Amino acid sequence: MTIPEGPRRRYESPVREARARRTRAHVVATAGKLFASRGYAGTSMRQIAAAAGVSLETVTQTGRKPELLIAAFRDGFAGDPDAVNLDAVVGSAGLDDLPAVVSRVAAGLRGSLPIWRAFTTAAAADPAVAAVRAAQAVARRTEIAGRLSAAGLAPEGGEIGRLADAVGLVMSHEAYDHLTQVCGWPHEDYVTWATAAVQAQLTLGWA
Repeated sequence: MTIPEGPRRRYESPVREARARRTRAHVVATAGKLFASRGYAGTSMRQIAAAAGVSLETVTQTGRKPELLIAAFRDGFAGDPDAVNLDAVVGSAGLDDLPAVVSRVAAGLRGSLPIWRAFTTAAAADPAVAAVRAAQAVARRTEIAGRLSAAGLAPEGGEIGRLADAVGLVMSHEAYDHLTQVCGWPHEDYVTWATAAVQAQLTLGWA
């Protein structure tokens, strides 16, 4: 008599999963270095595979080119290619600890500045990247507004979105790039200025 087989259990190996995570992290980090040095348009999937020492199939399984770019950006900013919000950078810290929050965000800005430039250039030419960048901007604005509201800092009768925009601009790659790279400010001076600038925005009415 033949005994029918039940549904096969999917075998999950912790060792295999850990190896897959390491491979993905390596591919993303390699892609980030190439994007930063050669630009998005000047980097091919085959070049990423060659530089990472893996097969082209491994790279394509990690993600499409726009997905590798955003993962590399998140890795540079938050140290995690899967980070989707500021929690990976500042955790649950609130604006009551503003200097520490600004310092952590500034470190992320500095670490991801080269890949941010590639990201910005790519968004101007690639609709898929532009869509990701636009969605990220909306999500960031919503998150900042949420943190401000949770801290009880939403303007009474005012516009929380405008306040979030102002805070987001102060702690943005654009501001950091201009002040540290164009104007030559030391990183620490940017942190001091950004802390004071955010505090100043919180005192405005924003009606």
